Parts: sequence; structure tokens; C-alpha cells
Amino acid sequence: MREEIFDDIAIEKAGQEKFGLTLDIAEVVVRGVQTGIASKATVFKTTNGQVWLYIVSHSTQLFDDVQKIVNRMNVEAELYVPPHGETDYFNRIGREKFKVMFPGKPVRSEEDLRYYKKLALYNPALIRLSKIKGEVRAYDPQGKGWHKVKDYAYSKIKTI
Repeated sequence: MREEIFDDIAIEKAGQEKFGLTLDIAEVVVRGVQTGIASKATVFKTTNGQVWLYIVSHSTQLFDDVQKIVNRMNVEAELYVPPHGETDYFNRIGREKFKVMFPGKPVRSEEDLRYYKKLALYNPALIRLSKIKGEVRAYDPQGKGWHKVKDYAYSKIKTI
């Protein structure tokens, strides 16, 4: 029990320090599930009813890796929170990577950046979820696949 409280405090502290968000954890859906050889994730609900996914890795983790993890965990992302509240973080990194690859070519559209944005470092990752599709899945290193760890359904109500 004590370890779980420390995990919650660590996530809340990371939310404040690394993303500029105040997260008040009310309920943990799944804690520390494996999402890769070196990464773990926690799905939690805050006191204001939002559901979040926090992923941390002990090795390099790219935005592309996080997007794949989100898909394989059987959840849908509403918002990938950029580090330090820098709203243009993923686009900025995409432009930098694009310029390295094509130094004389200008970025003309979002299509030019689609691949290069995925190369941005994103560790830890904080994602606000819009949906959990009936179950949360985790990576199984022995079977090299994904399996259900908890039945849970969530869908954010969209306001018009």
C-alpha cells in the first residue's frame, strides 16, 4: 500500500514538473503494467473525472513508440501532453529533423512533418484518454504479444 502511494505521488510530481499540469489522482485503473521491454504504464482517473495514461521507460522512448503503445493497450488518446507545456514541441522537433534531412527544402505542409514529429523524444509520456475499449492490455515479454490485464470501459462524453 505504501509503495502505491509513492507511485501516485511520483506521477503527480512528474505531471507538475515535466508537463506543467496539476494531477490529483482519485483512482488507479492499472498500475505499472508492462508496455515493452523497458517501459511501464499506469492508467488513472483524476478527481475531475479525466482518465490519463502515464508511460515511463528506462531507455529511449520516441513519440512514435508512445503512439504504438496507446494503440496496443486498447485505448484512444485525446491529447498527447507535450513536455514542459511547450505546445509546439512535436512540430518543432519535426521541423528540426526535417531540416537536418532536407537542409534546402522548406516545410510546406503538415504532411512534410508527419514522419519527423514521430522522432521526438517523449519520456515520460502523459496522455489524456478519450476512450478505453472494454479492457486494458499489457505487453507479455514471454509471449511477445499483448494480453488483457483488466476489464474497464470508459468513453468521454463529447459536448457540442
